[in-house]
Amino acid sequence: MLRQEIPNPDDAMIPAAVRPIPARAFLPAGAVFILFSLVPLGLLAPGPVSIEGATVARLLFPLFALIFIVILSFACAVFTLYQEPFLIRFPGLRRLIVLGSLALGAGLVLLLRHTESYREVLFVLASANLVVFALLLGNFLVSGLNRPSELVPVCIVMSAADLLSVFAGPSKQMIEGIDVFYRDGRVGIVPWSDFLLVKIAVPGVDHLLPVFGVADVIMLAFLIAAAHKFRIDDNLLGRGLGEMGNGRRISPWFPAAAAGLAVALLAAHGFSLFLPALPVIALFFLGYTLPRHPKMRLLQRTEWAVVLIGIALLSGWAISGMTG
Repeated sequence: MLRQEIPNPDDAMIPAAVRPIPARAFLPAGAVFILFSLVPLGLLAPGPVSIEGATVARLLFPLFALIFIVILSFACAVFTLYQEPFLIRFPGLRRLIVLGSLALGAGLVLLLRHTESYREVLFVLASANLVVFALLLGNFLVSGLNRPSELVPVCIVMSAADLLSVFAGPSKQMIEGIDVFYRDGRVGIVPWSDFLLVKIAVPGVDHLLPVFGVADVIMLAFLIAAAHKFRIDDNLLGRGLGEMGNGRRISPWFPAAAAGLAVALLAAHGFSLFLPALPVIALFFLGYTLPRHPKMRLLQRTEWAVVLIGIALLSGWAISGMTG
């Protein structure tokens, strides 16, 4: 198990801008990237898939998608407990990793749009890089929160934005382009929107399968990091993440937000539709944490206003959908 970073008192004597960054500061992010690269590469089928193999793969997809979400949840916990302290201690480290991730992502996108060589390997690396970038951004966004009650309007607004985007906004157009690309056997130039999807490998399939968008991973990382910051217990199976960071044995870990993501994914797979996951993630997170933590219910006037506006938007969308 990685050792949680403890601030060094001597660092106070050294300006943050010139403080040297140790190699171990890259270890958590590097471990996440390697994990999400090696596992898919080991599961990918070496060649074309038979009809029987494709049938088995469709049956295995929900199982491996759930396993992926469990692993992703642990990756979020590792990032929050072990990477974020390094990012706070060394301000230049976040910029360095973000720039490296953006440069790697841009290079992989250019290669995938202009070459057929090593295509699946490049897709694996691109998906792993997307996960690291999402964890970086999700943890960073938590720094803008001052009170646990702010999580309520954030969840409401993000849910409303996701619904409107999927059914009547830019996400709708992206989904249509991706659907055509995969129905046509992934032939031709990869659409830009495909690079915003996190993908998994399933035994018996010779290519990666998309599971959800990068925004869903950002939201998952954000809620897990926020729960840790405000000491909110969001773990459905045991102690909260804050207690796990005190040097004790790690208990079973499956946060409420991850359960919401799993339900949204299984529903989308069962109905063969692209469904917005953020509202389900937010519903599970708030539904589990609000009754257990009164401090989350102490909303200020501005926060209540944002919540009411978000609810009005959601209600308006629901009414227009039923009457349209």
